[in-house]
Amino acid sequence: MRILAIQNDETDPPHLAAQWLEEQGHEIVILRAYSGEEVPATVPVGIDALMPMGGHMGALDDHIASWLPNERAMIADAAARDLPIFAICLGAQLVAAALGGEVVRSETPEIGVYEITPRGVADPVFDSSETVIATQWHEDKVSRLPEGAVTLASSPLCENQIYRFGSKSYAVQFHPEVDAQMVQSWEDHADNAYQTSGKSNIVSEFNASEERLYRTWKPTIQRWGSLIQQ
Repeated sequence: MRILAIQNDETDPPHLAAQWLEEQGHEIVILRAYSGEEVPATVPVGIDALMPMGGHMGALDDHIASWLPNERAMIADAAARDLPIFAICLGAQLVAAALGGEVVRSETPEIGVYEITPRGVADPVFDSSETVIATQWHEDKVSRLPEGAVTLASSPLCENQIYRFGSKSYAVQFHPEVDAQMVQSWEDHADNAYQTSGKSNIVSEFNASEERLYRTWKPTIQRWGSLIQQ
Protein backbone atom coordinates (compact mmCIF):
# COMPACT_ATOMS: atom_id res chain seq x y z
CA MET A 1 0.00 0.00 0.00
CA ARG A 2 1.13 3.56 -0.71
CA ILE A 3 0.43 5.65 2.40
CA LEU A 4 0.51 9.45 2.17
CA ALA A 5 1.85 10.98 5.38
CA ILE A 6 0.85 14.65 5.50
CA GLN A 7 3.55 16.38 7.56
CA ASN A 8 2.13 19.57 9.04
CA ASP A 9 5.12 20.55 11.16
CA GLU A 10 8.84 20.36 10.48
CA THR A 11 9.40 18.70 13.85
CA ASP A 12 6.80 15.92 13.43
CA PRO A 13 7.61 13.50 10.62
CA PRO A 14 6.00 10.03 10.60
CA HIS A 15 9.32 8.63 11.83
CA LEU A 16 8.79 5.38 13.80
CA ALA A 17 5.28 4.86 12.43
CA ALA A 18 6.73 5.01 8.92
CA GLN A 19 9.56 2.62 9.83
CA TRP A 20 7.18 0.09 11.33
CA LEU A 21 4.89 0.19 8.29
CA GLU A 22 7.82 -0.01 5.89
CA GLU A 23 8.90 -3.21 7.67
CA GLN A 24 5.62 -4.68 6.41
CA GLY A 25 6.33 -3.63 2.84
CA HIS A 26 4.18 -0.49 2.75
CA GLU A 27 5.51 2.59 0.95
CA ILE A 28 5.36 5.88 2.87
CA VAL A 29 5.08 8.99 0.72
CA ILE A 30 5.67 12.18 2.73
CA LEU A 31 3.88 15.36 1.70
CA ARG A 32 5.72 18.21 3.46
CA ALA A 33 2.88 20.68 3.75
CA TYR A 34 4.82 22.81 6.25
CA SER A 35 7.46 23.60 3.63
CA GLY A 36 5.05 24.69 0.94
CA GLU A 37 4.44 21.47 -0.97
CA GLU A 38 1.00 21.57 -2.57
CA VAL A 39 -1.75 19.84 -0.61
CA PRO A 40 -4.52 18.68 -2.95
CA ALA A 41 -8.18 18.72 -1.90
CA THR A 42 -8.67 15.11 -2.99
CA VAL A 43 -6.61 11.98 -2.45
CA PRO A 44 -3.89 11.85 -5.13
CA VAL A 45 -4.03 9.08 -7.72
CA GLY A 46 -2.01 6.07 -6.61
CA ILE A 47 -2.42 6.74 -2.88
CA ASP A 48 -4.14 3.96 -0.92
CA ALA A 49 -4.24 5.41 2.61
CA LEU A 50 -3.62 8.64 4.56
CA MET A 51 -1.64 9.47 7.70
CA PRO A 52 -2.32 13.11 8.72
CA MET A 53 0.37 14.06 11.24
CA GLY A 54 0.67 16.43 14.21
CA GLY A 55 1.59 20.09 14.40
CA HIS A 56 1.69 23.13 16.66
CA MET A 57 -1.31 24.77 14.98
CA GLY A 58 -5.00 24.13 15.61
CA ALA A 59 -7.23 22.16 13.26
CA LEU A 60 -8.97 25.35 12.13
CA ASP A 61 -5.95 27.68 12.17
CA ASP A 62 -6.16 28.36 8.45
CA HIS A 63 -4.58 31.80 8.97
CA ILE A 64 -1.45 30.04 10.31
CA ALA A 65 -1.37 27.06 7.96
CA SER A 66 -3.00 27.95 4.65
CA TRP A 67 -3.08 24.33 3.45
CA LEU A 68 -5.42 23.12 6.22
CA PRO A 69 -8.68 23.63 4.24
CA ASN A 70 -7.32 21.37 1.50
CA GLU A 71 -6.07 18.84 4.04
CA ARG A 72 -9.49 18.66 5.67
CA ALA A 73 -11.06 18.30 2.21
CA MET A 74 -8.65 15.47 1.36
CA ILE A 75 -9.52 13.71 4.61
CA ALA A 76 -13.23 14.09 3.82
CA ASP A 77 -12.63 12.69 0.33
CA ALA A 78 -10.79 9.67 1.74
CA ALA A 79 -13.49 9.06 4.35
CA ALA A 80 -16.25 9.30 1.75
CA ARG A 81 -14.46 6.61 -0.27
CA ASP A 82 -13.67 4.58 2.89
CA LEU A 83 -9.94 4.74 2.20
CA PRO A 84 -7.91 3.85 5.33
CA ILE A 85 -6.72 6.71 7.54
CA PHE A 86 -4.43 6.66 10.58
CA ALA A 87 -4.51 10.18 12.01
CA ILE A 88 -2.12 11.38 14.73
CA CYS A 89 -2.67 14.27 17.20
CA LEU A 90 -3.49 17.34 15.05
CA GLY A 91 -4.42 14.78 12.40
CA ALA A 92 -7.08 13.34 14.72
CA GLN A 93 -8.45 16.84 15.26
CA LEU A 94 -8.43 17.53 11.51
CA VAL A 95 -10.46 14.35 10.96
CA ALA A 96 -13.05 15.52 13.48
CA ALA A 97 -13.19 19.00 11.93
CA ALA A 98 -13.47 17.56 8.41
CA LEU A 99 -16.23 15.07 9.23
CA GLY A 100 -18.59 17.09 11.40
CA GLY A 101 -17.08 16.64 14.85
CA GLU A 102 -15.83 19.36 17.17
CA VAL A 103 -12.40 20.42 18.44
CA VAL A 104 -11.92 22.62 21.53
CA ARG A 105 -9.08 23.94 23.69
CA SER A 106 -8.41 21.64 26.65
CA GLU A 107 -8.66 23.05 30.16
CA THR A 108 -5.22 21.55 30.85
CA PRO A 109 -2.56 20.73 28.21
CA GLU A 110 -1.63 17.05 28.18
CA ILE A 111 2.15 16.96 27.91
CA GLY A 112 4.25 13.92 28.85
CA VAL A 113 3.66 10.19 29.21
CA TYR A 114 0.13 9.41 30.39
CA GLU A 115 -2.03 6.34 30.87
CA ILE A 116 -4.96 5.79 28.53
CA THR A 117 -7.76 3.39 29.34
CA PRO A 118 -9.63 1.24 26.80
CA ARG A 119 -13.41 1.59 26.69
CA GLY A 120 -13.92 -2.15 26.27
CA VAL A 121 -14.80 -2.01 22.57
CA ALA A 122 -13.56 -5.04 20.62
CA ASP A 123 -11.28 -3.93 17.80
CA PRO A 124 -8.83 -5.62 15.38
CA VAL A 125 -6.14 -2.94 15.84
CA PHE A 126 -6.30 -1.68 19.43
CA ASP A 127 -6.04 -4.05 22.39
CA SER A 128 -8.97 -3.38 24.72
CA SER A 129 -7.73 -5.59 27.55
CA GLU A 130 -5.53 -3.27 29.60
CA THR A 131 -4.51 0.31 30.36
CA VAL A 132 -1.49 1.45 28.34
CA ILE A 133 0.76 4.51 28.21
CA ALA A 134 1.24 7.00 25.41
CA THR A 135 3.33 10.09 24.70
CA GLN A 136 1.08 13.15 24.76
CA TRP A 137 1.72 16.66 23.44
CA HIS A 138 -1.47 18.64 22.84
CA GLU A 139 -3.56 21.53 24.11
CA ASP A 140 -6.61 20.95 21.90
CA LYS A 141 -8.82 17.87 21.85
CA VAL A 142 -11.75 16.33 20.02
CA SER A 143 -14.81 17.10 22.13
CA ARG A 144 -17.42 15.62 19.77
CA LEU A 145 -16.79 12.75 17.39
CA PRO A 146 -17.97 12.65 13.78
CA GLU A 147 -21.23 10.79 13.29
CA GLY A 148 -20.69 7.02 13.44
CA ALA A 149 -17.24 7.23 15.06
CA VAL A 150 -16.57 5.14 18.18
CA THR A 151 -14.30 6.00 21.12
CA LEU A 152 -11.85 3.16 21.87
CA ALA A 153 -9.78 4.70 24.69
CA SER A 154 -9.76 7.75 26.98
CA SER A 155 -7.61 9.55 29.54
CA PRO A 156 -8.69 11.78 32.44
CA LEU A 157 -7.76 14.88 30.40
CA CYS A 158 -9.05 13.73 27.02
CA GLU A 159 -12.13 11.58 26.43
CA ASN A 160 -11.33 10.70 22.82
CA GLN A 161 -7.74 9.44 22.94
CA ILE A 162 -8.45 6.83 20.27
CA TYR A 163 -11.44 6.68 17.98
CA ARG A 164 -12.43 4.52 15.04
CA PHE A 165 -14.34 5.65 11.98
CA GLY A 166 -15.04 3.95 8.68
CA SER A 167 -14.06 0.32 8.17
CA LYS A 168 -10.28 0.68 8.54
CA SER A 169 -9.68 4.20 9.86
CA TYR A 170 -8.42 5.40 13.24
CA ALA A 171 -7.43 8.61 14.99
CA VAL A 172 -5.17 8.91 18.03
CA GLN A 173 -4.62 12.05 20.10
CA PHE A 174 -1.13 10.99 21.22
CA HIS A 175 2.19 10.43 19.42
CA PRO A 176 3.14 6.78 18.84
CA GLU A 177 5.68 7.87 16.19
CA VAL A 178 8.15 9.70 18.44
CA ASP A 179 11.51 8.77 19.90
CA ALA A 180 13.60 10.58 22.52
CA GLN A 181 15.33 12.77 19.93
CA MET A 182 11.98 14.07 18.65
CA VAL A 183 10.73 14.77 22.17
CA GLN A 184 13.96 16.64 22.91
CA SER A 185 13.47 18.77 19.80
CA TRP A 186 9.95 19.66 20.96
CA GLU A 187 11.31 20.73 24.32
CA ASP A 188 14.02 22.78 22.62
CA HIS A 189 11.40 24.56 20.48
CA ALA A 190 8.74 24.83 23.18
CA ASP A 191 5.27 25.60 21.85
CA ASN A 192 2.39 27.14 23.77
CA ALA A 193 1.13 23.74 24.92
CA TYR A 194 4.44 22.99 26.61
CA GLN A 195 4.94 26.48 27.99
CA THR A 196 1.54 26.46 29.70
CA SER A 197 1.59 22.85 30.89
CA GLY A 198 3.66 23.34 34.03
CA LYS A 199 5.76 20.35 32.96
CA SER A 200 9.50 20.14 32.40
CA ASN A 201 11.98 17.56 31.13
CA ILE A 202 9.54 15.36 29.25
CA VAL A 203 12.53 13.53 27.77
CA SER A 204 13.20 11.90 31.15
CA GLU A 205 9.55 10.72 31.28
CA PHE A 206 9.87 9.30 27.80
CA ASN A 207 13.21 7.58 28.46
CA ALA A 208 11.81 5.89 31.56
CA SER A 209 8.95 4.48 29.48
CA GLU A 210 10.58 4.02 26.08
CA GLU A 211 10.66 0.22 25.96
CA ARG A 212 7.06 -0.08 27.13
CA LEU A 213 5.91 2.54 24.62
CA TYR A 214 7.54 0.77 21.69
CA ARG A 215 6.24 -2.61 22.90
CA THR A 216 2.71 -1.21 22.80
CA TRP A 217 2.62 0.95 19.70
CA LYS A 218 4.77 -0.91 17.17
CA PRO A 219 2.46 -3.95 17.09
CA THR A 220 -0.59 -1.67 17.18
CA ILE A 221 0.48 0.27 14.10
CA GLN A 222 1.51 -2.92 12.35
CA ARG A 223 -1.91 -4.44 13.06
CA TRP A 224 -3.36 -1.46 11.20
CA GLY A 225 -0.82 -2.11 8.45
CA SER A 226 -2.04 -5.70 8.22
CA LEU A 227 -5.70 -4.65 8.31
CA ILE A 228 -5.40 -2.30 5.36
CA GLN A 229 -3.80 -5.03 3.25
CA GLN A 230 -6.87 -7.25 3.59
